[in-house]
Amino acid sequence: MNFDNYISHTNLSTSTKKTYSMNYNNHLQQFENANKIITKESIDMIVEYIATLSKSNNTKMLILSILINLMSFNGYDTREIKIIQNAMFETKKKDTIIRKNEKEKVLPSKKVIETYMKKQLKEENYRSYIINYLLLNYNVRNQDLDLEIVFKAKDMNDTDNFLLVRATDVVYVKNKYKTFSNYGKKIFKIRSRPFTRACQRFVEGGETRLLTKNSNLTQEISKYTYNELSESDYLKIVIHSIDFNKDFRKLDIISERRGTSTAVLISEYSIKVK
Repeated sequence: MNFDNYISHTNLSTSTKKTYSMNYNNHLQQFENANKIITKESIDMIVEYIATLSKSNNTKMLILSILINLMSFNGYDTREIKIIQNAMFETKKKDTIIRKNEKEKVLPSKKVIETYMKKQLKEENYRSYIINYLLLNYNVRNQDLDLEIVFKAKDMNDTDNFLLVRATDVVYVKNKYKTFSNYGKKIFKIRSRPFTRACQRFVEGGETRLLTKNSNLTQEISKYTYNELSESDYLKIVIHSIDFNKDFRKLDIISERRGTSTAVLISEYSIKVK
């Protein structure tokens, strides 16, 4: 089983290929023989190795999935190993329920976040206000906030993220985000006077980059969020505020803005669906 041959024949996105390659190199490459082949005889040893890793269940599942895909590509029987994979899925379900129960106890309400966001604007903390506004209203990931604020369309390109400030609104352009390969460029018109004014004031203060460093986006963004909550926490809070029986359409709006399927939003980010 040659990994390079396998990965070059898949239809996976570029980012997924990078993730697969990184995890293969870190964990499975050591089981190759001199010809860079993983033999059938080494599979049991690999499965035992994965089980002993001090990694999260999700990481172990990813490594096992790479192995299964590689085996399928080479026509190997995967029935026994898929039994192990199914058992890991069941463990993941139980872990998810525990995690959601804990989140439901500690996460603040959406109203608390909105109050915090308004306070940032009142105190002229424009960077914090802009970050919180986009997290709360456009359900962005960390990478989506790695953007530049400009006043002219000619200052934008097709590879980065921008806030184009106009007289009465702001155009939010996303070219660089996790699921770009699936959904492509996203453009939103933000018709909010406070937000438009905050963007104007931010640039007038001498800056155009919303984030000053991008080596650790999670760490940088959490400096500006309520109680240092993460972007996924903000998403959970927003989804938790939705009455699924009356306002299910709001999930579709979040799906469109974030670039995440509604099914994933419910299964992974709704702390009330267990």
